Amino acid sequence: MKIAILANNAPGFIKPMATGLQSMLTQLSVQSEIFDNGIAMLNYSYINNVSIKCKNVIKSSLNIIKPNTYLQHQTSTWQSVKYFEDQLSKYDAIIVVCNIPDAFLKKKLHRIEKIRQQHNTVPIILYQNYYLPTRGNWSHIILKAGGFGLERYDWYLAASISSIYPLSKENHPYSLIGHDLRDNILRPRIDKEFKVLLDFKRPGFEEYRALQIQALEESNIPYTELSGTYSQNKIKKIYREHSALFLSFKESFGLPIVENQLCGNFIFTPFSHWVTSHYVNKSVHVAGEGLLGNNFIVYNNDLRQLVKCLLECKKNYNAVKNRQQFSLQYSALYHGNLTALKECIDKISYGEIHSQSHLKYIELNESIINDTHKLNN
Repeated sequence: MKIAILANNAPGFIKPMATGLQSMLTQLSVQSEIFDNGIAMLNYSYINNVSIKCKNVIKSSLNIIKPNTYLQHQTSTWQSVKYFEDQLSKYDAIIVVCNIPDAFLKKKLHRIEKIRQQHNTVPIILYQNYYLPTRGNWSHIILKAGGFGLERYDWYLAASISSIYPLSKENHPYSLIGHDLRDNILRPRIDKEFKVLLDFKRPGFEEYRALQIQALEESNIPYTELSGTYSQNKIKKIYREHSALFLSFKESFGLPIVENQLCGNFIFTPFSHWVTSHYVNKSVHVAGEGLLGNNFIVYNNDLRQLVKCLLECKKNYNAVKNRQQFSLQYSALYHGNLTALKECIDKISYGEIHSQSHLKYIELNESIINDTHKLNN
């Protein structure tokens, strides 16, 4: 069994997810290769690039850019796309690591359909932090915009399916495989000052940030505000230097939530519904909120409650204990669910997941929209 993992190398969650998936596959003795240019190749459009090329010919004639530089780059890119598509015939399955909604929009990853035509025996699978039917209005918005539903991929891998939105009791094409993001950087550090990390600012959520800073200053606890861009190694080192992460906005999943807990950090959130993907012991078929693990501190956006929680966490902070709590309460997000991943690999081997599996999922789209509509009304 050989698996192609299509990803990118940009700052964000895609590369860590791809690397973690490869680690899990290796533990199952399954060969895999990560294509860091995979997402770019799937997004390549010959027509769009001809248009860009023409614009840059004009720019080069005006000495805005160096002559021929862009043209040479585009020629090599087209050759790379052809080589990339030919290479995929060597694999038994293709796993795309991409975000929602991009993974389902027709203007994104549009070479998936071409690859399916060229390699009509190879299943194409999506690996995401969550599963589309548990994302509420996303399904309706994407389909209304002319995008794909579940019929775009032959199977789905998810880290979490927890949500306030219920999952219909019909058979759904997913495997809950979690994450394995462990590495030498993401580990507890016991000799550090209790210091808080404020997540990136998000427009429209300024009032929550202001209350967080006020509480930190009243508690006389030092803090750092994230801004700009960081390499994967740099941001992981920053996580390890801190003891708690303050969320700045509602997360669809939030890979930093996992990475910080691997370092033994607390996760502060004003409301539990900001982190629905991290509910524990909640039935996916029942709507509403659930409980969070012990490392989560929910302060209901109340200043006095936040100050009290901060001082208690500072007094009782134990990075090793927090990581152990995380491993116990979120085992699938700590080291992945190898059993679920193996079941998926076996389905591919036995032909239960194949290149035409996606055609069976069209009818599920309507049930997803209906479930969301019922909850919202």
